[in-house]
Amino acid sequence: MMVAIGVLISIVASLAHEAIGHGLGCAVDGGHITLITFLVFRCAGAGTLADGGGPIGVLLVGCAALALIHVFRSKALAGRLFLLNLGAIMLFWVCGQAIEEAFDGSDDWGHVANDLGWPSYWQCTLGFAGVSGYIITMRIIGRLGSVLANGRPVRMLLPYAATMLSAIVLGSLWHGGRAASALDGFLSFGVAPIGYLLIARRLAHDPSSPDTVSRSTGFIVFVAAIWLVFAIAVAKGLGPLS
Repeated sequence: MMVAIGVLISIVASLAHEAIGHGLGCAVDGGHITLITFLVFRCAGAGTLADGGGPIGVLLVGCAALALIHVFRSKALAGRLFLLNLGAIMLFWVCGQAIEEAFDGSDDWGHVANDLGWPSYWQCTLGFAGVSGYIITMRIIGRLGSVLANGRPVRMLLPYAATMLSAIVLGSLWHGGRAASALDGFLSFGVAPIGYLLIARRLAHDPSSPDTVSRSTGFIVFVAAIWLVFAIAVAKGLGPLS
């Protein structure tokens, strides 16, 4: 179940960044999508909204996932663990991306800065926001994890590892840049959420409780089928440039 949760997170995160974020931004900007893969997006005829939509989509979905934990506090533990890990990985990703782009000024925020003509100190501001967001995320996930993991850090480490491995495989399926896309998957879902290891270490010292995560064969089969469809239909590339 924990592995299935991690695999599903990799797909939801990609859709939040590429389809919901960049995709909607592209449509609102009046452009049209020319390429979408697991972690690559191209849009013709659009500008700022398409460029900045990716990280904004990840931020909104990540925050919504954590907020929903309180809404569904009486529901199945597996569902709340999915929301916890989804929110954590997505917020770590968006904060890590901000920190990286504060140094190299590239990719999404770099394009937005060029579009809007931001002053030269925008990278310092972005870096501060990324570091601050990362620290806040660690504190929130640490508190929520102490309740939901119940002294069992594997409930966070397994989804984290599964998300990272799934991202690497899905990234490598794009024929336009297998190695670079796979590396991007590793950096986004393996390196960016490295705070997981610190949180898990802290959770390992908490007293464990006897509660268990119920296994759902239907859920596992559903995730496997969704992953296969995503790998074939999206990860290899969709659009005129695919």
